Amino acid sequence: MMHLWRNAALVAACLLAVVADAGAQSEAPAEPAPPPVASTPAPAPVPGPDAQLPAPFASNLFLGNFARQQEDGINPEYVVMPGDRVVVNTWGTVAINDVFTVDGQGNIFLPQIGPVQLAGVRNADLTRVVKARIGRVFRRNFEVYTNLLTSAPVAVFVTGGVARPGRYAGRPSDSVLFYLDQAGGIDASLGSYRDITVMRAGKAIAEVDLYDFTLRGSMPAVQFAEGDTILVGRRGPVVHVAGAVSVPARIEFDEATPTGATAMDIVPPGPRATQVTVTGLRKRLPLVRTMSLVEFSRFALRAGDSIEFRDDGRAGTILVRLEGEFLGPSVLSVARGARLLDVLNFVPVDPGLADVSAVHLRRSSVASAQKKSIEDSLFRLERSALLGLSATSSEAQIRVREAELTSRFVERAKLIQPLGRVVTAEGRTQRNVLLREGDVIVVPPRTNVVRISGEVRFAHAVVFSQGRSAQYYIRQAGGFARRAETDKVVILHANAAVTIGDADAPVRPGDEILVLPRVDTKLLQNAADITEVLYQIAVSAGVVLAAF
Repeated sequence: MMHLWRNAALVAACLLAVVADAGAQSEAPAEPAPPPVASTPAPAPVPGPDAQLPAPFASNLFLGNFARQQEDGINPEYVVMPGDRVVVNTWGTVAINDVFTVDGQGNIFLPQIGPVQLAGVRNADLTRVVKARIGRVFRRNFEVYTNLLTSAPVAVFVTGGVARPGRYAGRPSDSVLFYLDQAGGIDASLGSYRDITVMRAGKAIAEVDLYDFTLRGSMPAVQFAEGDTILVGRRGPVVHVAGAVSVPARIEFDEATPTGATAMDIVPPGPRATQVTVTGLRKRLPLVRTMSLVEFSRFALRAGDSIEFRDDGRAGTILVRLEGEFLGPSVLSVARGARLLDVLNFVPVDPGLADVSAVHLRRSSVASAQKKSIEDSLFRLERSALLGLSATSSEAQIRVREAELTSRFVERAKLIQPLGRVVTAEGRTQRNVLLREGDVIVVPPRTNVVRISGEVRFAHAVVFSQGRSAQYYIRQAGGFARRAETDKVVILHANAAVTIGDADAPVRPGDEILVLPRVDTKLLQNAADITEVLYQIAVSAGVVLAAF
């Protein structure tokens, strides 16, 4: 075992980290609630100027069926109210088996016992209260079972910044979200998600902040009574957050001088975000300011600011990958500015298995440039075929057929993806190339096989024979096919270098010989352009594309 290029000039401590391969209580069923008192829906609102802005934070509470769910039963903390129906069963010295309705004075009337005050009693305490009242008449030898069968529906007013203010019916135990959803949810342009008040007889009995519920699960417990009002306050200061965040949103603040830290507590930036740009107005003058996350956390925000988180900062390290015949991890984190030999010095290989003289790179930017070059050639080819002139009707038919064939060829050629190979060796000497983010370092396996593909009788692999030319290996593959281009062949070397020459060109171990198809210039007026594309694809992608 050895390390590649142990004596490289710049063996700096650029290898910062090695990233290993990725691999890491039963009750009687409640009766359905009556339909809403306000049953006539309002027409759909016309989209306003905020229609193109991100959705308000916490607005997803009113999407789907979440907010519309009513209580399936009556919970133990429910407080009995007039109109509720209670099952009372007793046995022993006193026998009662009936359903009683709590009257307007908050009582039920039990035979032989008299009135029992239940209004204001928790559901969980019903049995204890009834048993205590019966015990004042019958001292011993009886048992009691109670069950709150149904609760009386209530009508609640919902007003303020909602889409459809009105009076809506529900159960006393239904949530604030249920009634807000009945009213169409919060009006994004007017209503507040943070200033919601539940009022009874003109006095506030609960304050609701939907941000507290969304972020921390905090929601005050409210049991509604007939005539209660849910008042949605006026919307507070709002900023828009976009960019490198999980979901863009409009954030409403409940404080006079919010800071960037407040915004990030509500909508945190993505893990790769490094900078923030704030756009807004200060003293009636436009403001555009870019800053770090730390500086932004102290920055004072104003209503109407637009905040964009960005992840375009420059990290101190880059990731490169290794492919081929080597030992150790396949992903390396190296210092920005590291060079090929600096990294190869830390890559252990078996010299009997790895062809260290044929190391090369694959780079995405090179692949993109090769792809664009092919696409440009294809565009010119297709345009030339479609605009071809003809003097006679028979020639016109030929041109139409040629255009059809060319279009099919272009469609197939567009699917080819270049490899973006970069030759880094000059002879047997490796050059210390500057590495880029995402580079792939290819360490080819040592081989003495030569492959032949393309327009030959059959694709083949032949053991290397010293001193033999391409012609010899093509014969081993059955010779040229009938439509082969016999004057030139393409030889892809193991180190990513390419040789285009005649069949007498020398061949090295690990080479691949590509025999391209011949394009008949007598039949196709764009034969030269097609041939050019074929060679581009062969060189950049290492494949032979059939002409037609």
